[in-house]
Amino acid sequence: MRLAAVTRARAQDFPSASSKLGREVGWVAVPFAVQQAVRLAANIILTRLLAPEVFGIMLLINSLRTGTELLSDIGIGQSVVRSPNGDSRDFLDVAWTLQMLRGLLLTLFVLMAAVPVATFYGRMDLAPLILAMSPVFLITGLQSAGLFTAQRHMQLQRRAVYEVANTVIGSLIGIGLALMIKSAWALVIALVIGTCVTTLLSFVVFEGRLPRFRWERAHVREIISFGKWIFLSTAVYFAATSFDRFYFVAAVPIAMAGIYGVARTFSDMLAALAQRAGALLVFPRAAAMQGRQEEMAIHLRQTRRKTLALVALVLGAVVAGSDQFILIAYDERYHAAAFMIPVLIVGVWFNILSTFADSMLMGAGRPAFGAWANLAKFAVMLLGLPVALARGSLLDALVVLVLAEAARWLALLFPSRREGFAKATDDCLLTVLMAVSALAAKYVLGMLGLAPTLAEWWAMRGLLHV
Repeated sequence: MRLAAVTRARAQDFPSASSKLGREVGWVAVPFAVQQAVRLAANIILTRLLAPEVFGIMLLINSLRTGTELLSDIGIGQSVVRSPNGDSRDFLDVAWTLQMLRGLLLTLFVLMAAVPVATFYGRMDLAPLILAMSPVFLITGLQSAGLFTAQRHMQLQRRAVYEVANTVIGSLIGIGLALMIKSAWALVIALVIGTCVTTLLSFVVFEGRLPRFRWERAHVREIISFGKWIFLSTAVYFAATSFDRFYFVAAVPIAMAGIYGVARTFSDMLAALAQRAGALLVFPRAAAMQGRQEEMAIHLRQTRRKTLALVALVLGAVVAGSDQFILIAYDERYHAAAFMIPVLIVGVWFNILSTFADSMLMGAGRPAFGAWANLAKFAVMLLGLPVALARGSLLDALVVLVLAEAARWLALLFPSRREGFAKATDDCLLTVLMAVSALAAKYVLGMLGLAPTLAEWWAMRGLLHV
């Protein structure tokens, strides 16, 4: 009787819990979609105003900025979210102090690295642009610690307003400056001004109180102790996700690197959506299985198979029509991206498989496999890209990127099988489903004249000049 009562109580609570989860997912997914739509529209407008060479330069500058941030990540925000002291004003002030000092050190580092980086790439015009970008780290370091407490308490509405406002304002600033300055300076200045706006909004949206400089050894020790694992993880992640950007800028004409950056914008959107789904939907369910993994693994595997089957069908259609979108939305200077995007999206498919597997293993308390998988991906790029581009083949380089994503998936597949989360036959059949749906959709769209046929798309590889 008691068990029945508990079961009925849980059943009564389930609708409200499901409703709450639906609202939370909505507050994450909808703002994300709005942000991506705004960024896409801004990207299309900017490509009308600026030359491909500008996007090649910004590909390097943004990669340098992202890499510097990731390679120095000591998990300050994550420490606030997980620490029992996360709501303490003293702990938040210490976290803000560490964040500010980190931003100052990164600014000094980039100031010193500007000339060596420009010399390495043989483009001294990069040096003043990198110098102008360097204050971004210090300005970011001054952001309110309220960002961390909002994440800690899942204040998703505030976070959504903050992120969408930043995206809209930053895009408008970039477009406005590009109308006046027809060079990379427009986007660099927009980056600095946009970061200032982001920092000011962090205090307006989350908290008005100005933080104080505070140094307490116990709190510093707690943050650094936890952050060393974040540092190692993000270092491997950066190597696996950014090596191609740095290498393309050095190995191919800067205009072609800019076109590649435009193509990566689309594939990165899909990959980012997969990461959000893994973090919000897959990881929590896998974590909830602790203590009853054997019982729940079969159910989770079945849910995963059905979900990925739907994703495979949708992604196949995206592969088939993505080239036509480029031909319509962008002028002919960027049409080489129409050939690149379908290939990159095939890589996204393996990225999605990997993200689901990584999230499940993380939830089961097996985080090391994700780091090893990223190392496998990085190794394929490190060995394959120089060989491909030495032969003068950008097509081969794109294939290497797909193989790198496949290597990451294979590295995660075997531990996923041991944990009962996946089967090799499932993933192989799902991959075949994605390929068949892409080819079928391509045939139909080409026959109706709504997109280039497969032969017409293949002929566009001649645009890949290196």
